[in-house]
Amino acid sequence: MQIIRFESIIEGNLIRIPEEYVNQIPARVAVTLVDVEKPKFRPKIKKELPGIEEFQPVLDTKGWKFDREEANERR
Repeated sequence: MQIIRFESIIEGNLIRIPEEYVNQIPARVAVTLVDVEKPKFRPKIKKELPGIEEFQPVLDTKGWKFDREEANERR
């Protein structure tokens, strides 16, 4: 399967094929249209990295007692 890529303007219901590709295109083809005027995607980018204050805790750990020895104890 050969892929030929070019830009064209739709006039009425016709897509003009550039002359250099006319002899390369078979009688039966699949067509995919992509709008070249609009970007495919626009990523959302923050100018700064998020600070610790922007992260929301999953659990409320205030008031928890942490015992390192108990945490490392193997049972």
